[in-house]
Amino acid sequence: MSGPPGTFTLSLDTELAWGRFDTERVSDRAEQFRATRSVVTDLCSLCDRYEVPATWALVAHLLADCRGGSHEGHTDQTPPEYPWVDDWFGSAPCSAGVDPALWLWPDLVEELRSTAVTHDLGLHGYTHMILGADGCSRAAASDELDRATAVARSAGFDPVSFVYPRNRVGHRDVLVDHGIEVVRTPDAEWYEQRTVPDWMRRPIRFLTEATKRTPPVVTPRLREGVVEVPGSQLYRPHHGGWQYTPSTSQVDRAIAGLERAAETGRIFHLWVHPSNLALDPGPLLGGIETIFDRAATLRDRGALTIRPMDEVATAFHDGVWEGI
Repeated sequence: MSGPPGTFTLSLDTELAWGRFDTERVSDRAEQFRATRSVVTDLCSLCDRYEVPATWALVAHLLADCRGGSHEGHTDQTPPEYPWVDDWFGSAPCSAGVDPALWLWPDLVEELRSTAVTHDLGLHGYTHMILGADGCSRAAASDELDRATAVARSAGFDPVSFVYPRNRVGHRDVLVDHGIEVVRTPDAEWYEQRTVPDWMRRPIRFLTEATKRTPPVVTPRLREGVVEVPGSQLYRPHHGGWQYTPSTSQVDRAIAGLERAAETGRIFHLWVHPSNLALDPGPLLGGIETIFDRAATLRDRGALTIRPMDEVATAFHDGVWEGI
């Protein structure tokens, strides 16, 4: 192989109830969200064992307790006006009757900082606001990033990486204004583009999984002041219909993606919701370990590097992928 080695990038959308509160009843997933804490511990152990530094994209409100009264802690934030939810802040922990264990994780950064590998701590918003959806004004996006970056810095990290909630891209200029240098954008599949109707995407995703199609490998690009790193593959749960796809499909696909990255010098970008692993952690974490083992083997051969998103941005500016 001529040119640079391939790259494996792992990003983890870490959100608990913040990722679901606007579309589902949080209480229906209480067991899942509680179990996510042990999943994160296990993921950290696997990252240490195989020396895989990852980007942990945190909903910053996990680190900040806003309880004490209706909308206390949110009165200075501009709410979005989405058609599917009446009151964006109405379900937050500052409202009465909410189990804080499903929403708040004040010692999360301490756990992620206690690992042997150095992870990239990035953002997934403050309240998981959908920046790219209609109804999210620039003022709402700016307030969301103001609060997210302030909480992050109070927790001891200065975020440069960002993962868009629901992969809905928007307000890049707001991210740049808040020090964000690199973002994950939607998977580099034709059917993940916003011009494709939602009703078409789900069956195509199932077909892709069922046929074990090799995921795309990607190269970063600079757009409107931020480095964009498209996704390659979502590591899926064993529920929501995905249990009807072949049991080894996503692991086989990820290994094929790693090998394609090693062959081409491009990036295989795997992304995961830790909460999606919580209902069936044994086999799902076992699959991730298999992927890590293959990545480590390729790295040890000199065919692959393992970089979180912040390091991808640095390598991009250093010209690693020029000419690819």
